[in-house]
Amino acid sequence: MSTKIAVLGGGNGAHAAAGDLTRRGFEVHMYEEKRFAANMQTVFDTHTIEMQGACGSGSAHIAMVTTDLEAAVADVKFILVAVPAFAHAPYAEKLAKVVKPGQVIFVLPGTFGSLIFWKALKENHVNGVTVAETHTLPYATRLLKPGVSLVMSRFNPLKVGVMPASRTEETVKELSVLFDGLEPVESVVACGLSSLNPIIHVPGCILNAGRIEIAKGEFYYYTEGFTDCVVRATEAIDRERISVLDAFGYQSDTAAHGVGGAVKTDSIKEAIASDPNFAKIKGPADVKNRYYSEDIPFGLASWAMLAHCYGVDTPIMDSMIHLGSVILEKDCWNSGRSMEQLGIAGMNIEELKNYLIEGWEKRYEL
Repeated sequence: MSTKIAVLGGGNGAHAAAGDLTRRGFEVHMYEEKRFAANMQTVFDTHTIEMQGACGSGSAHIAMVTTDLEAAVADVKFILVAVPAFAHAPYAEKLAKVVKPGQVIFVLPGTFGSLIFWKALKENHVNGVTVAETHTLPYATRLLKPGVSLVMSRFNPLKVGVMPASRTEETVKELSVLFDGLEPVESVVACGLSSLNPIIHVPGCILNAGRIEIAKGEFYYYTEGFTDCVVRATEAIDRERISVLDAFGYQSDTAAHGVGGAVKTDSIKEAIASDPNFAKIKGPADVKNRYYSEDIPFGLASWAMLAHCYGVDTPIMDSMIHLGSVILEKDCWNSGRSMEQLGIAGMNIEELKNYLIEGWEKRYEL
């Protein structure tokens, strides 16, 4: 009997995961909210995703395509959540009402999103459910048109944090049936701080904002926009990110080692240039794109706010967040994830590290 998996979401990552895992023999239940169902009506009508690229070419017949969340997650082992970061909180609230003990919620990617799901589980008195997150999507992928998924490459290794971290070994072993190269890290905070998108998207988008507005999508971001001065800003943000990992005593590595380039290098520019898949990627088409609207408030701002809680200076991150707020015409500091929303406000660093390991808060006397 094939393992049942729910894939939640209707975007690039969800289509790639649903199609790939179906073709590999899993029984996939694909869920999209009713208000967005029309965007993937072809898949609802045919139960089929056409796959191209690194996951092979051919049709994937999806066992269930539904707008009924309870039906989608019933009797499945793994619940893959592949939705934008701004949707994590509402999905967490809905899932907390229908999940069952023994299930694993796997957020692709997380950027601390697993803390949102864990908080919702606790508030709804749900026990026996584990939450995990990856540092990036398992696939570099784009939808060519409704129901047609192009996978340019897979990410391997794929860093995984588990909440609570005391369940890391067993959970990563279970999840390894889904993806090759899962690499456990110390906690979901360590995993969130390993996310690639805020590093390689935000500085380039801020510094190329004028070009992006004019080009309207006819702009090869990684070849035209990733110039030397942009790279210097990117690597400065990466150093600040590593300083936050250092404050927690977590292992760290430069982003250049994680972007999937064909050569081993400490230069983000060289790593990207050595991977021909990056040269194919256009965009963003405007300054409201998720590279701005998601990766600044839900990525970079979360990192900076966490850093500020524990005395780590992040002047380059801070400047990008301020500029992003002007470009987006909204306060990126207060429109993403707050420490309160993550359920970790007011914890000193030892209390937070214990919470990440055990899943409950233990107070330390200072």
